Amino acid sequence: VYEEWYVTALLVEEGRCCGVVAWDVVRGGLHVLRAKAVILATGGSGRVFSTSTNAVINTGDGMALAYRAGVPLEDMEFVQFHPTTLKDTGILITEGARGEGGYLLNTLGERFMKRYAPEQMELATRSTVSLAIGQEIQEGRGVDGCVLLDLRHLGRTKILERLPQIRELAMEFAGLDPIETPIPIRPGAHYQMGGVKANAWGETDLPGLFAAGECACVSVHGANRLGGNSLLETIVFGRRTGTRA
Repeated sequence: VYEEWYVTALLVEEGRCCGVVAWDVVRGGLHVLRAKAVILATGGSGRVFSTSTNAVINTGDGMALAYRAGVPLEDMEFVQFHPTTLKDTGILITEGARGEGGYLLNTLGERFMKRYAPEQMELATRSTVSLAIGQEIQEGRGVDGCVLLDLRHLGRTKILERLPQIRELAMEFAGLDPIETPIPIRPGAHYQMGGVKANAWGETDLPGLFAAGECACVSVHGANRLGGNSLLETIVFGRRTGTRA
C-alpha cells in the first residue's frame, strides 16, 4: 500500500499499460511502479465546479491520466447537480428534508416549484429542482445567491426525530437552527455520469488499463443517475473489474 502517493502519468509500452509514474508526497521524489494491470478508481471531477458535494480530491485526475495516454472518455457532458447544498460549504442537505415535507422558498416567500413542477413540487427530479433553483437565483428571486429550505412548519418534534443530522449541520456550518430559521441552499455538482470509457469488465481501450466507479463510464446511468445507483455501480463493477484485472 502506497499512502500519500500522487500518480502523474501512466506507463505505456508497446501499446499496453504496464504501470505508473508517481510522486511520493511525504518524502518527495518521482518513482516508477510497474504492474501487470492498473485500475483507475479515482472518483469524479466535481471539484472543478465552484460548488460541489464532492471531496476535495475529486478533481478528475484519473480521467486526465487516461486521456493523456490516448484512452477515450465518454459522456463527459452529463454531470448531476444535487439541488440542496448548504450555502458556502457544498455540504449536502439530504432530499429527506423535502421528503419529510420541507418547502423551497424564494426571496418573495413563494413555493416557486409550483411554476416548474406543479404536481411534484419539491419532490420533482434532481435535475428539475436544480434547474428551477438556478433560474430563481438568476432571475433575481434568490437570497444572497441561494434559495431557502424551510422546515419550520414541520415543528420541533418532527425535526428532532426525523431530521436531527440536518439540524446539526445547519447549526454547525451555517449558524442557524432550522426549527426557527430557513436554511440557505443552492445546487452543487454531485456526480459525473461520464468518465473513462470502459466495458462491463472495467476494460478500457488500452490493454492493461481498467477503470471502475465514478471515474469510469460503463454507461449504466444514462444522462442522469438515479439515487443510490452509484454505490451499486461501485460494488458490482468494482468486483468485476478486480476479477478481470
